[in-house]
Amino acid sequence: MPEPPIWDLLKSDHEAVCGLLDKIQAARESTARGLQQRLVCEFTAHARAKEAVLYGQLLHDERARARVVEALEELKRIEAGFADLELLPAGDDKWSVRLADLADAVRNHFRVEEAELLALARRTLSDVQATELAQRYAAERARIVGDLSCLVAPR
Repeated sequence: MPEPPIWDLLKSDHEAVCGLLDKIQAARESTARGLQQRLVCEFTAHARAKEAVLYGQLLHDERARARVVEALEELKRIEAGFADLELLPAGDDKWSVRLADLADAVRNHFRVEEAELLALARRTLSDVQATELAQRYAAERARIVGDLSCLVAPR
């Protein structure tokens, strides 16, 4: 079976993160807060590996550069949102509202990325490049998950 291209791996990660967001949003706050570190770990590993591998590649393409910079700024805002969410005390009424806003920001980031950046990547990268980037992405993501493993309980 051939190796998947980078956009397939990213789409799979997007679906996994959105599934975790759905699970957290459907849970009571105490359960949701228990899953929060896993969400942060999964999102952070995805975002950092994507920045290093795909965004690093697309920054060299004039057609993608502005959108990559915008996507990097979005990722920083989302990561700041995770930090703000974690600082809210248990039972704070703002927690569920901020979680919903954060979930919307994550989903919007993924939607725009798939529609714009991944579409551009499909047009500009060869099959060989897309597969090589996927391998690099998977390795970098695994390394980051290992680095962040102390944040989450064993699965």
